[in-house]
Amino acid sequence: MRFTPVFGALVPDPVLHLLWALEDRGVEIHIDGDTLIMKPMSQISDPERVLIRRYKAHFLALVRGCNEVA
Repeated sequence: MRFTPVFGALVPDPVLHLLWALEDRGVEIHIDGDTLIMKPMSQISDPERVLIRRYKAHFLALVRGCNEVA
């Protein structure tokens, strides 16, 4: 698996690609504490949900980093 350095962490490339795909589909991603909030859930497939759970820490780091930059 390939990794990309983002916001001081190494992030698995599948996480970046999934995050971009979700954003392209109009999924809004927010954080509440350590909880990822993604809407609308109808835009997220079951296999994608598995990846999100598996790489939750990476998703949290990416969203936090994006929020700090914005």
